[in-house]
Amino acid sequence: MEGKNALGTAEPSGWLRFPNLPILAGSLALGVTLVCFSDSPATFPSAAAGVAALVILLVYPELALALYVVVGDVKGDDRVASILPVDLTLALGAVLLAGIALNFLRRKRVSAMPSVYVLFVALVALMTASLSYTPVFSAGLEKLGRFLTVTGIVIVAPFFVIGTPGAMKRFLAGFGAIAFVICGWSLSGLSGSARLATPSDNTIGLGHIACGLILLIWFGVIPRYRFPKRFLAYLLLGVPAIAMIGSGSRGPVIACAVVILVSPLFHRRLLLDLACIGGLGLATLPFVTIPASAIDYLGTLVHGQSVGGVLDFRSDLLDYGWKLLQQHPLIGTGIQGFRYYSPNPELYKWPHNIFLEIACEIGIPAALIALAIFGSAILETCRQLKRPTAPHFVLSQVAAALLLAGLINGTNTGDINSDRATWLFVSLVFVARSLGNAPVERTRATFAPARPVAA
Repeated sequence: MEGKNALGTAEPSGWLRFPNLPILAGSLALGVTLVCFSDSPATFPSAAAGVAALVILLVYPELALALYVVVGDVKGDDRVASILPVDLTLALGAVLLAGIALNFLRRKRVSAMPSVYVLFVALVALMTASLSYTPVFSAGLEKLGRFLTVTGIVIVAPFFVIGTPGAMKRFLAGFGAIAFVICGWSLSGLSGSARLATPSDNTIGLGHIACGLILLIWFGVIPRYRFPKRFLAYLLLGVPAIAMIGSGSRGPVIACAVVILVSPLFHRRLLLDLACIGGLGLATLPFVTIPASAIDYLGTLVHGQSVGGVLDFRSDLLDYGWKLLQQHPLIGTGIQGFRYYSPNPELYKWPHNIFLEIACEIGIPAALIALAIFGSAILETCRQLKRPTAPHFVLSQVAAALLLAGLINGTNTGDINSDRATWLFVSLVFVARSLGNAPVERTRATFAPARPVAA
């Protein structure tokens, strides 16, 4: 049914078409804020800023997803935690779900979820069944609940909030911006002796964030420009590079080095960039006061006398996990059983390898399911990288780089819930495939070549 607008032209009638809905929601929220803070006007600017941020996150839920991935690395700071009276992870999760619902009302495009994700149902079913024999039922139930909610959001949400190339670019830009802030904040610890860390005092988390930011700049920003201009982009790499080295996180350093060394296979001109950045790094490093503790810890990668010496405490965790797997190969010890089967639950919490964790807690069949999901993502990214003329090839490159880094990080740190970024990167690969069928957007490409460039 059509009606007439102010100019006398026909337009389709509809209920609260965008942008009417966010304008109405913002006006309503502003009015409520004015009423609530009329007696304390000093707090009004902060409240108004909060309302504006909330409206932005609801209208662009891909930005809420970008914040959700790193919120655990900032909410440990008391100043950040005091922003809201509830846990920030739960708050962002609620905003993200509300944004997804709003996208449905706005009839936003949804990316196709791959058929292999049916295996997640089987994995959750095995987790649920393992509750019947896990050593501590409450702990197992809590871990399963976190996987279904906190971790499940990053697995499923990308398909509902990243339906267009523009949404993908906004997600990557949002992730890059908050990652740059976290890395920049960590540099305030350069004058100290302790390893650099996130506001939540997490050295490994800082390494993961810095690694992701470096790969985003390396694949998404630098290839857009010809050499004189791309030299300026090197300055962007300085902050996350110093943060990653200062954190002393060995896994992210290895992951970042592997991905960057492979990158010239897709852009041969990056060999020149690699040489220039290497030279600048060697020239600048003596003037940057990296904490000695971080340098010493990274040095164990080179000076370790054996594999066990390089792995340090992780060697004991892997050995213990392997023993549990041999004792319970088919059904495992039960979810969260790794920790409570050990003689020291405070020390042996997880094996720092998500595949071994799944195998020894839920059994080899569950580990094979996880391997099938990751293997499918690897095959998909290989297919995408064979099509360099695809319209959104740069986005596929970024997703592939993040996936490789996530796989390396997932095999040496974290557990299935704390290492949420790895699960997210798996989903991004399939989202990038779906974007190939998305309608062309007439917007300026943020993460795409400004002009055709030679390989």
